[in-house]
Amino acid sequence: MEFADAVELATTKEHLWSLISDPETLTECVPGAESIERVSERKYELDITRGVASMSLSLTGEAEFVEMNPPDYIVTTGYAFGSKTGSEFDILAAMEMEELDAETVELTYRAEVEYSGGVATIPKRVIKPIVKRDVDTYFDNVRTLVESETSQSPEA
Repeated sequence: MEFADAVELATTKEHLWSLISDPETLTECVPGAESIERVSERKYELDITRGVASMSLSLTGEAEFVEMNPPDYIVTTGYAFGSKTGSEFDILAAMEMEELDAETVELTYRAEVEYSGGVATIPKRVIKPIVKRDVDTYFDNVRTLVESETSQSPEA
């Protein structure tokens, strides 16, 4: 499955970079994240629980920044496994940040998701909208966080 889109955020590239690379923020913004921990500058370990159709997935995995140029772009690979269902997910994602003006950043993303095991018994026409909704929710959560910080800023 492939996903791509762009979102505009009222922030700077540097601030956005600090948010999307912070484990606490990631845990707050990634749907179903129970924990995301940084184990090195480029590597994170994660535990995520998600309901997909009638299946409940408890996934353990890792994500790694395989290419990055802060605060301009990042390429991430990820792997997650759910032992209860034998489900595996492999993810390749890229995000690029471009300043549209002094207070607005366009974040463009592209992601490829491959999956197998128990979750592969669910038809693609059912699973793709679920995964797309989670991707959209992540970026909505980032936007909400950025906007709440902006509204709390003494300059706002």
